[in-house]
Amino acid sequence: MLFPMYTMPCELVLEMTVIEPHEVHKAKGEVVIFEDSMGKAVFVSHQWASQQHPDPGCKQLTVLQGALRRLLHDVGIVPLDWVTEVYVPTARHLPVQVFRSQPLFIWYDYVSCPQLEPREGFIGGSSVGDDGSDLAQAIRSIPAYIGKCSFFFALCPVLTSQDGTGLLTQASWGRRGWCRMERVIRELSWDDTWVKIKSARSLEVVGSVLAFVNGSVGEGEFSKEEDRRKLAPILRQAVVRKLMFCLSSKDFAAYRRHLNLQSSYFRGLNMEPISDMIPDIECNKGSTDVVAKFLYQNGFAAVRDIDRAGWSPLHYAALNGDANIIDGLLQQGANPNKRTAREQPKLGCPPWTSPLDLALLFQHNDAARCLIAARANFQGGFTTPLNMASVSDNAEGIRLLCAAGIDPLMEDVLEASALRGVATYGSLEALAELSLHTSQEPLVVSRALFFAMVGGGGSAEMVERLVELRADVNHQYTVSSICSAFGLVVAAKTLQYRLGRRTILSSLCYHISGMTPLMAALMTAQHEGAAALIAAGARLDLRNYRNWSTRDFARGQALPDFLLKGLEGDPVECQTVASLALSEGYVEI
Repeated sequence: MLFPMYTMPCELVLEMTVIEPHEVHKAKGEVVIFEDSMGKAVFVSHQWASQQHPDPGCKQLTVLQGALRRLLHDVGIVPLDWVTEVYVPTARHLPVQVFRSQPLFIWYDYVSCPQLEPREGFIGGSSVGDDGSDLAQAIRSIPAYIGKCSFFFALCPVLTSQDGTGLLTQASWGRRGWCRMERVIRELSWDDTWVKIKSARSLEVVGSVLAFVNGSVGEGEFSKEEDRRKLAPILRQAVVRKLMFCLSSKDFAAYRRHLNLQSSYFRGLNMEPISDMIPDIECNKGSTDVVAKFLYQNGFAAVRDIDRAGWSPLHYAALNGDANIIDGLLQQGANPNKRTAREQPKLGCPPWTSPLDLALLFQHNDAARCLIAARANFQGGFTTPLNMASVSDNAEGIRLLCAAGIDPLMEDVLEASALRGVATYGSLEALAELSLHTSQEPLVVSRALFFAMVGGGGSAEMVERLVELRADVNHQYTVSSICSAFGLVVAAKTLQYRLGRRTILSSLCYHISGMTPLMAALMTAQHEGAAALIAAGARLDLRNYRNWSTRDFARGQALPDFLLKGLEGDPVECQTVASLALSEGYVEI
């Protein structure tokens, strides 16, 4: 740690009415250097709403304060995201009691890092400097700060920028290079869970990679290009520390996972992966056999080995994405249709995941070509290769699969098609590619619009695209068959809800029959999507089979003003928000 970790006690954060620079709070004695003996620390990752100040109107602060009050005073849990709850049954919710066991201290960039010293940039703009300033030292210490924090909050409510010309959203948070960096560092920490705050009342634990599929740090958006290059060594150091920790704790499955995820971590950073974590034994020195080196570095003795996580070398090679390694493994007898024996909680991959599924999920399309050429099956798993390409917005992967003869209408075990996948995850490029290979009935597209609002894909652009494909914004969803796999999940989760176990998934299943996309958007705090639906003429008078209206779903929610007005019959501000989103008016700081 190159600069002390200044934090603000939670009780002072709750009393704040204006966010002042670090130096001002320090002079008032309102920030303290955090030590583990003091309690637990919270790292807050967020976007800046203007070039000069992160939150001039304190809109994000108000959401953060509401979320903290809920965690400190409500009973129950912070629920898992519904995707992880479906695909990884062993994943766990976060009890709110963990936030009350010790005093909380909040790390927030503008409050915790120097802001007033002379320098070329500032934390909202050029964040990585070479000037030796305290700010530059604090920025380089961010991985250490995140490592010391017991909790990581992604603060990403839907808000208009200070000047009213841009929009802050969950999607724009996910695109920001710095926010991606903070998230990846968290996922490389000893405690890799994090909490997404969409509103003061809507919090969820992001339990796996599949729940929040996003791009690499190097492919993120930076206001100054040099920041992308300067972040590379910081990320590399974090990966090395994680790999060393996994080896020292003998968590070899996690070591293999992170070793082979380097191609995803470092994509766009012009940086070679670490390939020699385990020193070569004498017989391997100078060897040009890529398969032998791969097996050695991954701790496998043979091509057909299976580790305790239920993965084979070919699964890890697919995660790595090196087509030469995959080709070599296949030539030595690796089975391209070998499926994982159990779910992988950290990645969110269900049981029976194939190497082809993994290659497409992580956009390793050269690797996918090798596996397709080796006659990898398109069926037989919990999900499908096409769905994996869809959720990661892998348009090229969809093109490969369709050229190889896959049925673009194929559904997985839970009746999820590729169209549902692209809608749920907001995969706009994948949607465009998929539309070239098949036409969908209006009912199917309308159901996809519903799932866009259930998942994280509820953007104004997704609404516009699906409406162009003849989706009905007032579609009322019904489960096709109670005897289907998805119908059984709905029935089981509905029973869970009736028994008092309220989660995002159980609440959704209880209310799903007759639910409209707008109702789903309100339930899941997809506020941009809700605004776009109201702007597109979504009705407010419809009721689901539980006799709930849109206003019932809004009750008790912390809604932005534009939605409150929209639900009262005034769509003007919702139209403005949708227009900002469609004009790509996202804030770039």
